[in-house]
Amino acid sequence: MPMKRVLLTGSYNLTGSHILHQLLSYNVSVRAVVCSREEAQILEQQYPPTTTPLLDFTVVPLKDLSIPGAYDDALNEYPEPFDTVIHTITADPSSEEADCLSRFINLETESLINFLRSVKDVATRVHRVIITTSLTPFARWLVDPQIERDPRRGSVLSISSLQRAAEIDSEYVLATSQASDNIVYDAVWQWMKGSHARFDLVTLTAPSIWGPQIRQLENSADLEGGNRKVWNIIRPGGGEALEQATLPPYGIDFFTDVRDLAFATVQAVLVPQAGNRRFVISAGIMPGSAVISDFLSNRFPELGNRLQHSISSPTRRTAAGDPPQEFVHTHLAATILGVVRYRTVEETLTALTQQMLELHRRKEWKRVIQS
Repeated sequence: MPMKRVLLTGSYNLTGSHILHQLLSYNVSVRAVVCSREEAQILEQQYPPTTTPLLDFTVVPLKDLSIPGAYDDALNEYPEPFDTVIHTITADPSSEEADCLSRFINLETESLINFLRSVKDVATRVHRVIITTSLTPFARWLVDPQIERDPRRGSVLSISSLQRAAEIDSEYVLATSQASDNIVYDAVWQWMKGSHARFDLVTLTAPSIWGPQIRQLENSADLEGGNRKVWNIIRPGGGEALEQATLPPYGIDFFTDVRDLAFATVQAVLVPQAGNRRFVISAGIMPGSAVISDFLSNRFPELGNRLQHSISSPTRRTAAGDPPQEFVHTHLAATILGVVRYRTVEETLTALTQQMLELHRRKEWKRVIQS
């Protein structure tokens, strides 16, 4: 018998796929929630039933994620009850309902509370819910509304937009994203107290998420989180200043390797003392595009003139003083979850770039074969 039965949402995305991979290395039964049958089929190929009998799938379509009760069928406890639920899905900052920051905060709050309400009503034997997120959705909302797209030129951006992008204040983006995150979780914790839920709650927040995919990259559209910034640095013709500013991580300089975030999440499943705690998972500061380019040039000489050496992140105003303490002191994650070592910038960039180079080699070989 498996020692635990876990339901995991977002099992196909960058964070969820790493959590799934690590969960399956333990004697844990997992129901993976995906957004389409195609995603389930890809995961079934990666984890065949003959070798991974403790894994099953259910589909909650992307269009239904924000509907109350969307996860009710997924939470059905047949054939075995769940004792832990991991939730990695956030509200969409580009939703028409999120026309101001306060409404996006409300949207995220309602989404999480609706999910917790479903767990309380449907999966009655769950004793722990873990919510794993990042600050990127809030930062995306803060940065994207500052960018005006010229309606006559589609995705081309105006000069006035470029000037505003250069004014992005990373300290402001981080502080406002943190404050927004605090508002959401204050409301969630208040709901927990008032609802008399039978489960405890664990939250893990990363500033921004970087790192390699679990699956082989098929195209650049597969890239999530801060990874697209690296792709823009190494791809030919990529990396205009405004594009760099308005892609993930949207001005947030602190980062977490997705493999470390997944490890912390799995530890939250296994460690009883993690209950009713809020954890920050952060490895430190990810340098700007120019520093990344220099590192990659030295580490991967084969990149040659593909690297955008002239790229640098837009000059951003930063407040005087030390970095925000919330992302410096991650002692709870160390003492309770055992996250005592984070992958370095160099380790994260190396693994990620190797995967991107492999994608490039396959594409080049495909062109040779076709010709």
